[in-house]
Amino acid sequence: MAFELQQLRQVIALAEHGSFVRAAATLHISQPALSRSIQNLEKHLGSELFARSSGGVVPTDFGRLYIERARDLLRMADDLDRVAVAQGALRTGRVAVGGGPFTAESFLGPAAVRFTEKYPRVSAQLHSRDWDELLRGLRSRELDFFVAESSTLHREPDLEIVPLSSAHSVYFAARSGHPLTMQDGFTATDIFAWPFATPGRLPPRLLDPALAAHRDAARHGLAPRPFPSIQCSGLGPVKRILATSDAITGTILTCIATELESGQLVLLGTEPWLHLHYGIISLKGRPWTQAAETFREFVLEAEQAAAEEERRLVARFGAHRAGQATKPVRKPKK
Repeated sequence: MAFELQQLRQVIALAEHGSFVRAAATLHISQPALSRSIQNLEKHLGSELFARSSGGVVPTDFGRLYIERARDLLRMADDLDRVAVAQGALRTGRVAVGGGPFTAESFLGPAAVRFTEKYPRVSAQLHSRDWDELLRGLRSRELDFFVAESSTLHREPDLEIVPLSSAHSVYFAARSGHPLTMQDGFTATDIFAWPFATPGRLPPRLLDPALAAHRDAARHGLAPRPFPSIQCSGLGPVKRILATSDAITGTILTCIATELESGQLVLLGTEPWLHLHYGIISLKGRPWTQAAETFREFVLEAEQAAAEEERRLVARFGAHRAGQATKPVRKPKK
């Protein structure tokens, strides 16, 4: 073999840290030893992998191509080492998966729990980000795959998209006692007159009709304000905002099941365009590791369980259209 796997790991570490000193520290070798190893590899390849400067190092064009292939080779090598000798179980390794705030909380988190319970020596890394950031992570080989609303990504020629079987309805939600719940009736236009909080960027398929309803609210003189009024990183801050203000959000029901059960939040309804179609997104032609394939199966199972839970929550709390507000459920007195 013209290279050693350890050298590939060194190249990737150097690319990630942009510094011989920091990369050497993470690799637990000396800086001179790392420098000599990279220089020897570049000499063997006949081309520089990194451009050096006083501010650090950055990959050359050739280096970026080499790093991309090195990541694939290391993943395949790691996967060979992970194959268990007994009962087909994975022994060691890692899998890195991404998703937006809804998928991370609704079914990627539960999938990770079940995966690590069955394969305790395999590390599962979850990255909750907006879809455009997840796409960069996938293309840089940081992620094995991610789950996202697939309508945004169909025109990307390098992606493989496997649609998930369920559509997940998005419901408007607000705190118990919100002024809208005191009205006899209201519409989506009335909802968008209030501050709207989101846990991330909305996909264009949802953003366009939301903006139309927001403009309609402004035409009717209903408190014009930016949309969204508040954009957070994650669902936790959104829930806290809703609990202490008159802001409204849109979410799939499994993400607020606890708050619905306790009566802290109530549903204000939904609209026909308020639903999400998720897909598993991977790079075309990129080999899947055994860990990633196994984790994918857990994701499919968890997504089906989430869809069943959403149907249960709709039956108990759901309003079919905006304007059919539900009453908060009171806990029975002990």
